[in-house]
Amino acid sequence: MLGIIRVLTTDNEEVLQEHGKKIEEKSFAKTVTHCIGSQPNGIFDDASEREAIPKIVELAKEMSRKYKLDAITISCAADPALEETRAQVDLPILGAGVSGAHAAAMVGSKVGIVGITDEPPSRMKEELGQRFFKHRFSSELRKTTDLFNDGAKEELLRIVKSLIDEGADVILFACTGFSTIRLKDYLTLHIKIPVIDLVEAQAIAYQLIGKEDSK
Repeated sequence: MLGIIRVLTTDNEEVLQEHGKKIEEKSFAKTVTHCIGSQPNGIFDDASEREAIPKIVELAKEMSRKYKLDAITISCAADPALEETRAQVDLPILGAGVSGAHAAAMVGSKVGIVGITDEPPSRMKEELGQRFFKHRFSSELRKTTDLFNDGAKEELLRIVKSLIDEGADVILFACTGFSTIRLKDYLTLHIKIPVIDLVEAQAIAYQLIGKEDSK
């Protein structure tokens, strides 16, 4: 079973379980999801990431004690607390950003990243290496909660098309909230290059662990 840590605090059960449902659809894995507390806007800058790190580590430790897990994934593009959690929890610890970067590198050589922050997640960019092409974001969509605004998908499509026009041959999301709004499904109706969804990438990474319930 895969434990999923969400860094967006929510009491909306449908929103909370969205990533687990998609991972189960893609990998047939069993999942259990919990979110950290007191961060209704998730992680969107350095300060919010620093605040989240100890919460993520403690939640991972709690989940590893409570459930019979094969692995834990931190479902956030910035991979917050990835190394800290690996140091304290004796399970494979996955990260959405690094999983997405590896998936994008398999299908393209000019990876265009679309996110909600001024810069792409540093670990994601590092993992891409020379395959990193450009990063774009919208000034109107700076927090995960902004993605539910009217016109958000249309604005993100505009940004994606600009990356493609400049030469990107694969689009990589730098926000797991794009999965929650099913952005990939929308984009693929309008563009023809591959789109890497971070939640789907985590499902691929979990399958590589080779546990029976992920087959």
